[in-house]
Amino acid sequence: MKGRRRSLGQRDQHVTPFSASLLRLCDAVGAPAAAIVDSEGETVDYAGSVDPFDIKVAAAEWAVVFARLKACRSPLLASASELRIRGARRSYVVRRLADDYALVLQLLPYCFAVSARGLNEALREVALEAGLPAAPGTNEKEQWVRVDIRCVSRSSRRPSAIWVKGSWLAVEVLGRWDAGSGELGYRARLASGAEFTLIRERLGRWYAEGPLPF
Repeated sequence: MKGRRRSLGQRDQHVTPFSASLLRLCDAVGAPAAAIVDSEGETVDYAGSVDPFDIKVAAAEWAVVFARLKACRSPLLASASELRIRGARRSYVVRRLADDYALVLQLLPYCFAVSARGLNEALREVALEAGLPAAPGTNEKEQWVRVDIRCVSRSSRRPSAIWVKGSWLAVEVLGRWDAGSGELGYRARLASGAEFTLIRERLGRWYAEGPLPF
């Protein structure tokens, strides 16, 4: 069965081409909200289940923090590409984009970890849609893509099919390994003979290593 997707909450501005990427990011990492903000604190777009005012205010505040960091005399702080803030009421990951834009991801209380694959996929999509260079610090060598996987049974984590262009394609598992941090890795093959790597993350999301053979 395909994974459950979150729906857009109540909005106070029109949907943009970035909305789908932000929504997929929220779903991939279990985040209540995400936003893209410019250097002046203006929200370009957002997605999630929280009040739009809350995520817009948070995005504006973190844009100010990044602007002040950029002006620091310390080269380490001035060149920072990511901030992670762990709080009792809510947590945040703030990621610098090109041209002084930033992606602000609101997380659950005391949450600190976030899927690097899910975040990098969102950064690639946003940069492509906006016609921007890759975000500073992005690992361009890894091209993980989130995919829908059907397992042998509900109690099994062994993949049996992958959802591609509106239909399930059967996969043969060639090998399995413990990828660490609660993740499972699989080497899979399609009926066409094409092989690729799958990773099941701790939260149950699946990623395939690109470029994909389909």
